[in-house]
Amino acid sequence: MPESDSPESDISESGGSSRERTPDHDRQEDIRRVAKILRDGNYSYDQSAHLIKKARRKVGLSPPDRSGSGSPERLSSEEQEAFLSAAYDRDGRTGLQMRVLLETGARVSAFVQVRVEDISFRDLEIRLRHTKGDRPRDVPILSSLANELKLHVGDRETGWLFRSRQGGHYSKRRIQQIVKSVAEEAGIQKRVYPHLLRHTVAQRLADEGMREELLQQFLGHEAPETTQRYYEPKRTDVKEAFEKAMSDEAMSDEAMSDEAMSR
Repeated sequence: MPESDSPESDISESGGSSRERTPDHDRQEDIRRVAKILRDGNYSYDQSAHLIKKARRKVGLSPPDRSGSGSPERLSSEEQEAFLSAAYDRDGRTGLQMRVLLETGARVSAFVQVRVEDISFRDLEIRLRHTKGDRPRDVPILSSLANELKLHVGDRETGWLFRSRQGGHYSKRRIQQIVKSVAEEAGIQKRVYPHLLRHTVAQRLADEGMREELLQQFLGHEAPETTQRYYEPKRTDVKEAFEKAMSDEAMSDEAMSDEAMSR
């Protein structure tokens, strides 16, 4: 089933999900029932997806209307610069944390559990282990970020990349608070949360021409539909294409008219 990639995918700012939830024991029992049906029927992955799709239709479930929603909310280039500047102005650790979040597109749940040994300075990659679906993946990093991380890590070879004052890793809630306060210090008016940083790098990569299947791999999306929204044409792009096409057509008509008059 398509993977959700909204701010609530990890945890909402208020500390809970905005979705209505059924009791945990009921949901787990339903999962076991569905799993038994798939196992007993010896369904393949594609067949199981088709089965669930038909079952949704049978009970009248339909996908939410996202028409007009366009691409996800994100930071502009100016806001990104202001955000990182405010983070580094606070202190080097905060700046580095925010840069890693912004450039790796990691969900906050994966970010807080990155360890020193997850960084490959040779390959310029960070391994995100605690991901949705428990499918670890390696994400590329810039050499400049790798150099900052080397200075931060020092001679440590193991342990949490970013340790809390208590010696453990940061909580998701604490990172949310840091992101929010840094954005306020940067003078950004919109609501800023960790998942917005993920949307920001995803949209930037899409706008810069990264192929859709590569962006899907970078973000760890299970369903391609989740990635496709970063490639939705913007109204300004449609308008510019329209104006260019109409301008070219007008020039062609004018040229044909001049040619006819010269005969």
